[in-house]
Amino acid sequence: MKYLVLIHANPAVGELFARMSDAERQAAYQTYWDVVSELETSGELVDSKALDTAEQRLVRRGPDGPVLTDAPLPELTEVVSGYYLVDVADESRAAEIAARFPEAAVDGGVRIARVWTEADFADTGASREA
Repeated sequence: MKYLVLIHANPAVGELFARMSDAERQAAYQTYWDVVSELETSGELVDSKALDTAEQRLVRRGPDGPVLTDAPLPELTEVVSGYYLVDVADESRAAEIAARFPEAAVDGGVRIARVWTEADFADTGASREA
């Protein structure tokens, strides 16, 4: 079962890292590398990337094509800063992985979502045309 573990940057995450000593911050950063290594070894890692939070853009459909604006917008307080796509036995394993990240210590820092399969879409009446 595939899950997307989403790491968010928000004010609470910024405050968390700001309160850390240099050694604590280094240990927190090491967690990301450790999780990747362990998931690679177990065969559960599908993909993982950090995202550039300063260069994200918001895309809207305009009359003449896509319209890009800077993101995050002032009204937003968080952005996705990274993800781990994992293939695990169940939701509890995905939650176990997500809880390891430093961001899990604050509200909104880490989220998990099950990745839908074609069968999930078919159950809603949506199907891919052949």
